[in-house]
Parts: sequence; structure tokens; C-alpha cells
Amino acid sequence: MIIMGFVASLDGRDAPFSLNVGTQSIGVRYQFTDDCALVESAKQIAAMGSDTLKIALTPKYDDDYLLPKDERIQSLMDLIEHKPSYTEVMDMPFRNIMLWIYPFSDTRSAFRSGKISAEEKEAVYQEIYDFTAFLLKRYSGSGKSFFLGNWEGDWHMLREIYEYDRDPTPEAIAGGIKWFKLREKAIADARRDIPHEDLEVYFYIELNHVGKSMDHDKPSIVNRVLPYIRTDYVSWSSYDITKPVALMDEAEGRARVFAALDYIEAHLPESDVPGKRVFLGEYGFELSGFGTPELQRDYTAAIMKWSIEWGCPFVLYWELYCNEIDSKTGEHLGYWLIDDKGVKQPTWHLHKDFLDLANEFVDAYKAEHGNLPAQEHFNRKAVAWIDAIMADQSASEECDVESK
Repeated sequence: MIIMGFVASLDGRDAPFSLNVGTQSIGVRYQFTDDCALVESAKQIAAMGSDTLKIALTPKYDDDYLLPKDERIQSLMDLIEHKPSYTEVMDMPFRNIMLWIYPFSDTRSAFRSGKISAEEKEAVYQEIYDFTAFLLKRYSGSGKSFFLGNWEGDWHMLREIYEYDRDPTPEAIAGGIKWFKLREKAIADARRDIPHEDLEVYFYIELNHVGKSMDHDKPSIVNRVLPYIRTDYVSWSSYDITKPVALMDEAEGRARVFAALDYIEAHLPESDVPGKRVFLGEYGFELSGFGTPELQRDYTAAIMKWSIEWGCPFVLYWELYCNEIDSKTGEHLGYWLIDDKGVKQPTWHLHKDFLDLANEFVDAYKAEHGNLPAQEHFNRKAVAWIDAIMADQSASEECDVESK
């Protein structure tokens, strides 16, 4: 049974339907229109055909979207009130909206001391509860799914010391469990208290250190925190696995990605949300480190294909516009679909061609059956589209070379 944008579960909550493939806009560094950076980038993602928008609501809104600072903004709800571009993009016809949410009252002291003071705990809870309640009221009846989560949580566990092989302290692990449980409780309580229909608000955890835990049982969120949190979904910021495997042969690379996804899934607590609950929240290949735009596209297609084949409900590329600049050269690293000159890259065309086929398929399916396809059925079709797109684009590139 399918209801608008959801696959209905007979036993629990609904699972979202997704076109799988998408991107995100966070930390915008350039733009091309008179719209604010947040609105411009959301329009670009919609024009590509994506049904998923991923953005950030944080105290760094000025850095995230080039928005002017406003001293009146001291909470998530203040941000919504005084920066209407956020509601403007959430009102757009995206089926799924993913949000990094960081309360203004959250000092992340939990990761330093293993504790959260009563005052901070109450303030953080209230900010997240109020924002979740806002979504439930405003978007009830819309058919949308919202996903409220965090950026790469393993760096929080390491107190933003960016050393991959470093182990989190016992205090950081204990604090991480408290930090995630507090976020989960605020969202679950609002979901329980606020009447709503034809709308889902999910809680997710993003983690980013999987390889070292899978291979060596080193402590990280996946094996020391995740089993204790009643999370709806897990977002995997996957660079520690997906960058090296893209350079492997297909069988080896596919097996490594599957093993990592299986490892994450094995540590998930039970949920009343049906279906696969692990997705790629980030992956990507910076042009500065991976050669040509065509190779960047080829590596992207491989990860996209293997992740969908495993069953990931979302595979989100980092990102629409590049947000990282080489401090020595001043040049963008090239994590992009559209470069700083406005040129749409081969990886953009891969996404656009995929989403054109995806939307065409879904429209035809709905016309024939009156509802959306099951996610598993859609995924099987999607894997074949990637192979076909890559064959077509490679043939076109060969013709271009021969014509020259």
C-alpha cells in the first residue's frame, strides 16, 4: 500500500519513497543569480529533477549561505522567523528534505566531559522540539518527509581533531550517546504530541569512520554509540571507503562497499520504519585529486550504482557547488556538479540523465497503477539506467574525440 510519497507499513511508520540520487547545498562559496545562495542552489537542485533537498540550519547560517548576520537570531526558530529563505526552499515541491540541525544553545560539551548540564540539556531539547513541532504543523498534509540529523559525528567524538586514526575518549563516547539520545527524544516527543497526517519527520545519525571499525574494531560511532540510539536512519559520510574503492576493480570495489553498508546495518537498533535504513549522506571525488572531470564522473557512477544495488534509499553527492578552497593556491578543490564558472560538469550530466529517466519512469508508473512504485522495484530499474547512461556518455565522448 502506498500513500503519496510514502510506502505504508502495516506494522509501524511509513518509509519514504526516493529517486535515490541527489546532491546538497551547504557552505556555498559562489553563485550566479540575484537570489540568495540558499534559494538559488535549491532551484538548481530542483531543476536537475531531484526530489531531495539537503541543507543546513546552524548558527553558521552566514557562512553556510552568505546570509547577513542578525543578532536577533538566537535559536532555530529565530532562524526560521528572520531568514524566510529557509521556509521558501522547504516549501518547494521536494518530496524529501534533509536538514543538519544544530541548536544555538548546544555547546557540544557532551563530547568533552561526557555530560550535558541540566540547563543546556533543557535548552537543546526545547530548540529541537520547537523546530520539529513547527515542521509537523506547517507541513501536515504535504506528503513530505523531513530528516533531522547532524554532520559527520565522528569528528564531534574526536572533538574536531581531524586525525582519522585517533580514538575517541571514553568520556566522548559516553557523551555521544547522551547527545544523540537527547536529539532523538526531542524529535520523538514532538512527533508524539503534535497532530499531523501525510507527513513524516525522521531522526538520523550521520557517522563517518567505518573502515577502521570494520577492519580493526577501533571505537567510533558505528560500533560504540549507534547500537544505543533509537535512530530511524543512518547517514554515512563515506569518504573513508568510497574514495579508495573507486580505484579498485568492479568486483572488489562493490564487495567493499557492500561490506561497509552491511557492517553499519548490523549495528542498527530496531525500528518501526520498514526497509533499508542506511544511506550515503556524502560521497564525492574532488577534481584536484582524481584527475579529469570524466574520471570524476566514472567514479561517481560506480559508487552510485553499488549503493543503489545494496538498497540505500539516498545516495547524495557532495555537492552542487564546491565549498572547499586550497589554502595555498586559492583554487577550488572541485567537489562540484557545477563549477565556479557556472559550467555543468560530466557528473552533473550523469545526475541529470539519471533523474530524467527516474522521473519519466515514476510518472508512467503512477499513470498506470495510481501510486508510486515500491522502492525495491525502483532500485532494480535504477541500476540498469546507470549502466545505460555511462555507455551512452562514453560513446558520445569517443565520437567527439574522433571528430576532432
